[in-house]
Amino acid sequence: MSLQPCRMEASDELFIAAPPHRVWNLLRHIERWHQWNLAVRVLKAQPMINPMRFCWKASGIRFHSEIVAERPTRTLQWKSVGRGIVARRSWILLPEGSGTRVITHAEAEGLALCIRPEATQRLLRLRTHQLLAALRHAAESTRDPIRAN
Repeated sequence: MSLQPCRMEASDELFIAAPPHRVWNLLRHIERWHQWNLAVRVLKAQPMINPMRFCWKASGIRFHSEIVAERPTRTLQWKSVGRGIVARRSWILLPEGSGTRVITHAEAEGLALCIRPEATQRLLRLRTHQLLAALRHAAESTRDPIRAN
């Protein structure tokens, strides 16, 4: 009998009172995620500006990621591989009035998720919600984290 990997997903959406290009810049400047998302530490991004590959750490897990789809100010998706987990995160940015409707979806699969699947699923949902809230706070802030050093 072999173990089957667990699979989980989480989606959320939020209106952000900022134009799509501002939200896009926060998402796409991976090397500066730490300025608005305290749960993430970017370890390496190549090239430094608009990287296609990057390494980052969240919840104690190091992920090696690659952008697999990108349409500036509209969509962004990356695939990540971490300790016993393969994951994807996608973003859709929809102009709505003077702001942006942001939809994000995460899916993950792997044996590591089977250790405590209910708790891991709750954590994925919580982190997705927190990620959107941090993105909104940064995008709506009068301080520009993208231009700050």
